[in-house]
Formats: sequence, structure tokens, C-alpha cells
Amino acid sequence: MEILIVDDEPQVAEVLAKSLNRQGHKTTVVHSGVEALDRLRTTAPDAMFLDVSMPGMNGLDVMQEVKRLKPALAVVVITGHATADEIERVKQMGAVDVIQKPSALTHYHQAIERLHVKKAYPDTDHV
Repeated sequence: MEILIVDDEPQVAEVLAKSLNRQGHKTTVVHSGVEALDRLRTTAPDAMFLDVSMPGMNGLDVMQEVKRLKPALAVVVITGHATADEIERVKQMGAVDVIQKPSALTHYHQAIERLHVKKAYPDTDHV
């Protein structure tokens, strides 16, 4: 699976990328919402891990634009500072999963498993 990781914290993004790479996934890391949208205009990842709290264009704005540009893209939201309202909003916008930071890597692996189920059964709510 090809996964775009969007997080303004380089250390978090790199740890996640290395873990996913070890599982056999191809990852691309960007550190801003603008970079993420630029990347989406030229590539077609299978999924995106998206941080909510980022300077400039935050994850909510990115998610809204992602759903316009690539409505079928599976998005897993990662957050350390989002409010309950922000988390509810990304779920309503179609996030496949929401993971709180800091989080054990097992939560990321579980989210990947849910993405696999979502790809296998796109018209059902197995997630």
C-alpha cells in the first residue's frame, strides 16, 4: 500500500514511516497541508495519515480539500491536540480512523488493518 504521511513533527512522521516501511508499505512524508495537497495532485496514494494540528493549513482544511480532490482516499487522522469537536468533525468528513498521539505503534498497525478491510469492502461499514 502507498501511504502519504502528513505531520508537521518530523520525528513523529519518520517513526511512523519507518514502521510502515518495515511492514512492506511505501511511504511518502510531507510536513504541511500545502505540501500534502500538492503531492495529491501528482500522485495517487492508497491512504493518508493526516495530523490535525499543524501551522498554516490545519488538518481539517486539508481533509476538506482531500475529500473534494480524491473523495475515495482513505484518511487516518492522527492528533495530539485536537478538541473533541475537531475529532467529531473529521469523523463526519469520512476519516477511517482517529489515533491520539503519542500512541503506541500498534494503534497505527491496527489502523492499517482497518484500511485493508475498507479497501476489500468499500461499500460496507466494516470499520
